[in-house]
Amino acid sequence: GIPSANGFPAANGALPAFGPGDFSTAPPAANGGFKPEDAEGVAVNYEPPRVGLQNTNNTCYMNSFIQSLFMTNRFVNRIFAFDLHLKKNPSKVDREDFDSGLKIVGMLQKQVAKMAITRFPHTDIWELLQVFPEHYRSGEQQDVTETIRFVFDMLGGYDQPLIREVFAGELSEKTVCQVCGSVKSRPETFSDLVLSVPKEEEVMRAGAMPTTQALLDKRLRFEYLDEDNLVFCDQCQQNQRVGKWCEIVSPPAHLCICLSRFAYDPQAGGLSKEKTPVQVDGTLQIGPFTYELYHVIVHTGKTATSGHYYAIGRRSEPNGEGPGRWVTMDDSQLKDADLSLLSGGCSEKQKDDN
Repeated sequence: GIPSANGFPAANGALPAFGPGDFSTAPPAANGGFKPEDAEGVAVNYEPPRVGLQNTNNTCYMNSFIQSLFMTNRFVNRIFAFDLHLKKNPSKVDREDFDSGLKIVGMLQKQVAKMAITRFPHTDIWELLQVFPEHYRSGEQQDVTETIRFVFDMLGGYDQPLIREVFAGELSEKTVCQVCGSVKSRPETFSDLVLSVPKEEEVMRAGAMPTTQALLDKRLRFEYLDEDNLVFCDQCQQNQRVGKWCEIVSPPAHLCICLSRFAYDPQAGGLSKEKTPVQVDGTLQIGPFTYELYHVIVHTGKTATSGHYYAIGRRSEPNGEGPGRWVTMDDSQLKDADLSLLSGGCSEKQKDDN
């Protein structure tokens, strides 16, 4: 399925987190030139401004994603020091991806800097778009989750430190044979977890609104597979009934979850959108780790093939006391956020905002 909302919670506690106090500056050298090696960094209490992004030919999906990166202090801190490296023994495709990745890294650095220092209420992503493939500049709206995955790949993916240290985690998909008890593990690196959203009629029968924590727990929970889903057992050397579950072996510093609302409808012969209300929890628990919500990308539209993206968020580690100011980022328009949508309650006007 194709997700229609993406949460970017930041880990507290055991995992290292980049805070606003980690932005640093240094005094100028005596001769008027700046020499970093001669200067001792001085921490300053700096928080980048909130800035809108103009919609440039149906780019609301990209605007919402760029805002999520800009609101992630750990990413902002690392993007300027990041050097993309070419793979060892690269193929022709690897070299082409590397060349494209270098351009995207450079333009992302420029984009983040422009958003951090502008004195205007909004700016644009026009220059950034010029280093993306043609279909991102064609005026056709793209899926935001596929865009996120493409950009992460161009930034070196899990093999290089930028994405690995900010968004990547490790999980293990496990199965246990119901005959011999042998366990098979399939390790996997991930930068997002896809959570299936139940149909509205299922929720009506259950009598309770689903929450992101409940959907996450269901994704990890142990379950038995029926006889229509037999799995080959290496020990028994034949297909057997199994139980399966998922373990998050190494949680990411920042967790991205994708609520899968788009699915193929055989009757309509295309994608349909499931609009079941979901409560987006302010915190998520994975074992001993607590994640705090700071950014959500929302798809508003009646169908899976039309609509608009906007974002609701705050800085991942806000300055001062309190959780920080939540803002709705709708392209160039910024305003204080109405968080009722995240609680699952919404007006008739917002019923297509998911």
